Amino acid sequence: MKFTQYELYDLINRPGPLWLANVDLSEANLRGVNLHGAILHGANLGEAFLNNAILSEANLNDANLRMVVLVEADLSKSTMIGADMNGADLNGANLSGANLGGAKLREAKLSEANLRQTNLRGVNLTNASMHGANFSGANLGGADLTNAKLTESNLRDAKMIKVNLSGADLRNSIFTDADLSKSILIGANFSKSNLGGADLSDAKLSRADLSETDLRKANLTGADLRKSFMYMADLRQANLSGANLFEADLGKVQYDKSTIWPEGFDPQAADVVLAK
Repeated sequence: MKFTQYELYDLINRPGPLWLANVDLSEANLRGVNLHGAILHGANLGEAFLNNAILSEANLNDANLRMVVLVEADLSKSTMIGADMNGADLNGANLSGANLGGAKLREAKLSEANLRQTNLRGVNLTNASMHGANFSGANLGGADLTNAKLTESNLRDAKMIKVNLSGADLRNSIFTDADLSKSILIGANFSKSNLGGADLSDAKLSRADLSETDLRKANLTGADLRKSFMYMADLRQANLSGANLFEADLGKVQYDKSTIWPEGFDPQAADVVLAK
């Protein structure tokens, strides 16, 4: 069902939560509209303009949001399970506490977006741009972020079990106390990031860039670090038991007496520095 501009104006100005399930609002100009709590299940909002719109607590499950513009929109506590948001522009949007389980966000723009405590389990964020986004406490378990751009982002306390960040750009980001166990991080760039206290057990980090990275108290048990670049990383109090360091570059890596190395590894024979 496609609305005329007059019908659309009349509809969105009615009192109370709106029932708009399966409606066609594609390419509609809805800038600044208040759709708090609206039912938009299965709706078509492809290429619509919703800049600064209020969609908090709205139901957008299985909606078509391809190429939609939601710059600085309020989507807090909304549900977008299974929604198609490929190519969507969500720069500066508030998605805190939202449920995006299984959503498609390939090549989406989420720079400076607020995704605190958001459910992103199993989402597809391949090639997405998320510079400066806040994912603190978010659940990204099983998500695909291959080649995503997450520079200067906050992922403190994030749950990222079995996440795929292969080839992702994660420079200068915060991962303190994040759970990245069993994750795929092949070729990822963590340069100058903070991974203090992070769980990287059984993670695949071959060819990853961990230069100047803070890995104090990190759990790297069983991690695959083959051919990784760890120049000047801080491994004080880190646990690397069972880790694979074959051909890893450990130049000027810092460690202390609490650092646990893989069996047979001789720090004195490697180019590592015992911190005082």
